[in-house]
Amino acid sequence: MSSSNCCSPTSKTILAYLVGGVGSFLIIGALAWLVVREPVSAIDAERVAQRVKFRTEVEAASSPKVSGYALDTDALAKGNKVYHVPITRALEIAAQDFKDPAAGRAKLLQRLEDKSKQQSFE
Repeated sequence: MSSSNCCSPTSKTILAYLVGGVGSFLIIGALAWLVVREPVSAIDAERVAQRVKFRTEVEAASSPKVSGYALDTDALAKGNKVYHVPITRALEIAAQDFKDPAAGRAKLLQRLEDKSKQQSFE
């Protein structure tokens, strides 16, 4: 008779999988606990304040272009006329142009073609 006949190979395999699975969950749980218990550092809070300040500056600078009518002076210096229209009015114009989808698409493609034409000085 054999003295090491207590566990079959199948039960050893199942036990190994069980120990591996439980061990994996314990490792993941320990890592999650370490991440959660770490307080927000002063550097992170300072970076958040910088981002909030930067966003308010950008929104303040772009507010007139988004909410009012204007002529873009930078584009005008390059020889282009770019008009700023409020978003609500731009949506109304687009909806009006695309009541007939085929005509709206044709109009849009015509604008693109006109814009991309090379000027000839001959």
